[in-house]
Amino acid sequence: MYSLLKDDIKTGCVIPSIVLAIFPTDKEDTEDFNVTNLLQIRTAGKNLLILDGLQRTYTIFDLLSEVQSDPEIYSKVKSLPLRIEVYSGISKVGVLYRMLTLNTGQNPMSTRHQVEMLYSDYKTGFDGLVFITEAQDRVPSGNNEFRFSDILDGFLSYITGDYLPIEREDLVNTIKNLETLTKDDKKKDLFKHLIKTYNSLREHLDSQSISWQFDDAISLKKRAFARSVNELFSKVQTMAGFGAALHFLIENELINDLGEINNLIPTILGHNIKDSLNIMITHLDDIQVSAKKIGNEQRMYFYYFIRSLFNKSNEGYLDVEKAVSQANKFYKANMLG
Repeated sequence: MYSLLKDDIKTGCVIPSIVLAIFPTDKEDTEDFNVTNLLQIRTAGKNLLILDGLQRTYTIFDLLSEVQSDPEIYSKVKSLPLRIEVYSGISKVGVLYRMLTLNTGQNPMSTRHQVEMLYSDYKTGFDGLVFITEAQDRVPSGNNEFRFSDILDGFLSYITGDYLPIEREDLVNTIKNLETLTKDDKKKDLFKHLIKTYNSLREHLDSQSISWQFDDAISLKKRAFARSVNELFSKVQTMAGFGAALHFLIENELINDLGEINNLIPTILGHNIKDSLNIMITHLDDIQVSAKKIGNEQRMYFYYFIRSLFNKSNEGYLDVEKAVSQANKFYKANMLG
C-alpha cells in the first residue's frame, strides 16, 4: 500500500491531509497560532502530535531518502504541496477522541498505545510523583511512585467507566460522553487531576492509619495483596477500580467533579482504619482463592470500595470501615447475580 503511495507522490498526486495537534507550554498562548503566523508552528517541537498521517509522514521521509540520487524526482517530491490541519486549544481527552475517530476503519495502534503516546510527556512523573516505565523494570518502592502503565490503566478506566479492558469502538462513545459530563475545557488536564486526586487519597489513608502495616498474625491462604497503604495504591487493580468508580459517581450526578472528591478526602473518618485495611486484605485473599479471574475481580472489589466511600446515599460514605464492608457485600452480590 505504501509503495503505491510513493508512486502517487512521485507523479504529483495530492495526498490526504496530515492532522496535527499542538499543546503549547504554560508560557505560550494558543491564540498566538493563527493564519498569519501558522508557519511558526514548526518551532513547537515536542508540543506537536500527529493525530492522523503518521504512516504518510514516514513514507515521505523514506521516499526522499530513496530518490536523493535523482535530482529531478527529489525536487518534485520536495515541492509536493501538503495539506496540514492543526487542532489547537482542545483538551487531551478531546484529542484522544479525534485520534480514535480519525483512524476508524484502519488498523491503528491500540487504544492503550494511543493514550500512552498522548500522555508520554508525563511518563517520568510530575509534581513530586514518580512514574516508572517498563524499560526501568522495577517495582514502585517510594511513597509517590507508580508504574506508568498502571497509571494509564487507571486513567482509561476513568474515561470509560469500566474497570476492565474495553473495546476501541466503545471507547469513542464513552470519551464523547465524558467531555460533556466533566464540562472539560482546554485548561483542564484530566489525567493530571485524576492522578493527583488518587495520590491525595493514598496520602490521607496512610496518614490516618499511621502508616499501616498488615498484621502478620492474621492467617491468610495466599500471599497478602499488600502490606502497606503505599503498596496497596501501587496496584493496577486499585487504580482501575478508583478510575471507574469516579466515572460512575460523576455520570450519575452523585458527585460534581474531581474537585469535589479532593474536598471530601480530608473528611474521611479515621477510626479503625488499620483494622479495616487488615479486613480488606482478608477479603482480597478470599478472592485469590475463589476467583476465576483474580485480577479482574480484585478490580471489581476496589470499584465498589471507592463507590461506597464517596456516595452520599451509601452507608460507607466517608467511612473506610463501612466502605470495606460494603465493597465485600456488593462484590459477593455481583458474583452471585
